[in-house]
Amino acid sequence: MFELALVADSGSTTTNWALVSASACLKKVDTTGINPYYLSQEEIVALLRKELLPAFSAEEQRQIGQIWFYGAGCSTESKRQLLRETLRTISPDAAIFADHDLMAAAKSCCGEGKGIACILGTGSNSCVYDGKTIKKNAISLGYFLGDEGSGTHIGKLFLTALLKKRLPAAVEKLVAEQYQLSPEEILNRIYQNNKPNRFIGQFSPFVSQHLNEFGELQMIVRQSFHDFIREFIAIYPESESYPIYFVGSVAYHFQEILCNTLTEAGYGLQKVIRYPIDGLVSYHQQHLNEAF
Repeated sequence: MFELALVADSGSTTTNWALVSASACLKKVDTTGINPYYLSQEEIVALLRKELLPAFSAEEQRQIGQIWFYGAGCSTESKRQLLRETLRTISPDAAIFADHDLMAAAKSCCGEGKGIACILGTGSNSCVYDGKTIKKNAISLGYFLGDEGSGTHIGKLFLTALLKKRLPAAVEKLVAEQYQLSPEEILNRIYQNNKPNRFIGQFSPFVSQHLNEFGELQMIVRQSFHDFIREFIAIYPESESYPIYFVGSVAYHFQEILCNTLTEAGYGLQKVIRYPIDGLVSYHQQHLNEAF
């Protein structure tokens, strides 16, 4: 008898998994991020068999009746279908649902209420949620052309300022000591690496770590958040009346600057949730026995 649901919230860096029953969260597991734009079906299957399945007993695997996968890169039906097919290879008898990580953010933050749900993690995005469905969402162009406000965007602005000698010598020294990378090596890692977004994004924690030491770093984060507000909040007429929520590590770690930047732009911050999986666990426990 199927009694359990496996819920996943995936960014490009990390996937948070939770095995839930109607009354409890039985187990949480973290794996490498799963984004169908960056990983092939074969790579995803290998990742799941190596990092996910060993965490569950054979009996737990047999009891999984539903898999709810929310992920960055699942905005199109073709990518969602790829994820469903991939997950079916590891759990052929389960009912499988795949959707964009925006829906994860909306359900986690808003539950069954209205709101604007924003993602600020490795990438960024936003949507207008009516309590059941996403009514509108911004056009997110990924780390090359968009992702304003994200860890990758902050890293990009930071590296641009660093390489153009716009930051204090003390910052240059700290970067050299911590990363041991020359300017040439940084550029090589960006333009010759097959996952440059992860490399660029790793400098966001450095900015957070030294935020209070250097005003220049605060200005970088503030600029990134102003860009996010322009591209992902101000575009919605609903932003004048709907509560605004954020999920993700960047929103969490830079919460004070985020709140101040929103206030300057005329908006309020309702709540910041670091890990959407926590809200998703509660949501899917309540809806475990419902049909898709």
